[in-house]
Amino acid sequence: MASRTCWHCHQVAHMTRMGDSYQTDKDSIWAAFFKCDYCGYPNIALMAAYVDDGFDRFDANSVFSKNDGSQPFVWLPDEPLGKEFEDVPQHIADAASEAYACFSIRSYRAAILMARSVLEATAKDKKVTKGNLASKIDELAANGVISEQIKDEAHEIRYLGNDMAHGDFTEPVSEEDADDMLGFLATFLNYVYQMPAAIRRRQEARKNRRANPNV
Repeated sequence: MASRTCWHCHQVAHMTRMGDSYQTDKDSIWAAFFKCDYCGYPNIALMAAYVDDGFDRFDANSVFSKNDGSQPFVWLPDEPLGKEFEDVPQHIADAASEAYACFSIRSYRAAILMARSVLEATAKDKKVTKGNLASKIDELAANGVISEQIKDEAHEIRYLGNDMAHGDFTEPVSEEDADDMLGFLATFLNYVYQMPAAIRRRQEARKNRRANPNV
């Protein structure tokens, strides 16, 4: 089953192939049109033809339908896709979303650099402004803003982000590297902003129920 995050509705959805695939005139690339099952908008999948001369339209249709990972697809439009962070200050949420948008178009160094910048912005928002990022992360933990585990995750973002910030681009950055850092970033923001906000909402709802038992 073909699936992707749709460029239009931003939902992870199954893609239904519309008609037969066809071979383009350049580089033996095969193309197929798909419809997002969630919003109905068109998406295009591209893949390289097998070197086997016997690879034909039937084979291409089969590969597009299975999408079992044996043949990678390139999806179009390839639009940056961010991520929403509720209960996070807007300027910090926007920067975090931009990190995810960079990741979605395989700009992994940029994604990690933005994640590092979100740590800096969060420290500033929590009135931790002195020293380098390492000391700021430690102070956030000392102040109880983050846990020891979150502190360790934040330092991992800092370690890898330092290479980007200092122009050390000699080592490659993989998709897995960036995915790990964004996972740490989401956990960080959840702990600092989203979990406390959720707890406050539950506490307020409980108080309201006690004050209005018959409602």
